Amino acid sequence: MAKAKRQPRGLGRSVAAEPEATTENVRHNPIARPGKDAASTNESKTTDQDQDMTDATETQEQETASIALQGEAGDEMAELRQTYEAAQKQFAESGTQEYLRGTIHECDRMLRNCGEEVYPSSEFNYIYASALHDFSLIGAEAEELNGFVELALEHISHAAELLDKAKDSEWAWKYYLVAGKVHLQKADSLYEEQEAAESKKQFEKLGKELHSELIQAKNFLETGFSTIPEGEEKHVVRLDAKSIEKVLAKPHEMISAAANVALHADRFEDYERRKMWNTWALETYQKVTADSPDNIEAWHGIATCLHSIVGWWADQADEEEDEDEDEDEDEEEPEDEYGLPVYATERGQFSFKALEAIKKAIDLARKSDALTSDLLTLGAECHLNLVNIAVGDKAAAEQSKEAVALIKEAIAAFPDPVLEERYAEVLAEFEEITGN
Repeated sequence: MAKAKRQPRGLGRSVAAEPEATTENVRHNPIARPGKDAASTNESKTTDQDQDMTDATETQEQETASIALQGEAGDEMAELRQTYEAAQKQFAESGTQEYLRGTIHECDRMLRNCGEEVYPSSEFNYIYASALHDFSLIGAEAEELNGFVELALEHISHAAELLDKAKDSEWAWKYYLVAGKVHLQKADSLYEEQEAAESKKQFEKLGKELHSELIQAKNFLETGFSTIPEGEEKHVVRLDAKSIEKVLAKPHEMISAAANVALHADRFEDYERRKMWNTWALETYQKVTADSPDNIEAWHGIATCLHSIVGWWADQADEEEDEDEDEDEDEEEPEDEYGLPVYATERGQFSFKALEAIKKAIDLARKSDALTSDLLTLGAECHLNLVNIAVGDKAAAEQSKEAVALIKEAIAAFPDPVLEERYAEVLAEFEEITGN
């Protein structure tokens, strides 16, 4: 018999991304400031222009920002710290950016007034970098993004040079996490440059730089995860549900970082690097489920990582399909389909593990009324992974039936023309085979 026809693998990852504002218009870039040479003199024309811009917006923001300033008079760092903490809470509660803009303006003012090229405080540079990172996610225009990332990296570097691990231990974990996130942003920029590369040499060079950024991000993130205080909480906005939650910081940060790294893993055509970064994300998710076995996002993430690795093997098999698709036409139905060697391969084992993880996520989501189309369709695709390596008709039919049931449930529960179009071929072929 001929092998079952390979089905489309369809949906990409569901990203547990940082929140994005969707209703606000972005004003002029609030972080513009003179270069290093100009910053050291009061005679710079650019400095005067930047000051004019700051003055123009300062009155509007002063009343809002001043609410957050509860530190002792003259304690600029205490005031800056509280303004930024208020900025993070304000956005989580309302999606507005006044405190965040105020934080960036205050950092810019303090840097101009300090008389130094680098503000002599690790915490200041951490806060500046973190505020720039936050604003780049929720308020920056596309053409401004690289400027935010580069400036954030500059202040991350200054923070590292000035960091005193003993003295700054109370907040240092936040620095490590932000440093990791900014390096992931830099990796995003390098990926876009790599996509536009005009030569193989440039493409390979950018690929090495991208990999290096991921290594740096990983190291920062792992240090941050290990130093987050027990029980530390943070406000998280859920734009889809129009609500906010106060969640434990450690699992939230680990899931967010793992999802980001896994997205990068999908971009690698080289198997070893794809597997390396998916494995890092996978192990990060597994650490979350070890402490929180009912965490739906983590189980979903485990399944996506395994599915990505399986997808690489499926792509290789697709390239060889024309050469061997007729070789097994007369094979008899195996008595023990799942005992065949193909299921013992890495592709086979990862296919089973992905299915096990997504079944766990779907089961938990059903119990907590948190089911999504992403969960259902990933479950379908994990079944289709097994269809694609099935040798016998019985196993292929079993897995196809399960996949189609999940696809139909997703379309019925979450109507979406794009979803229907994506799986139209799968449904039509199944109906043709079964007559249903």
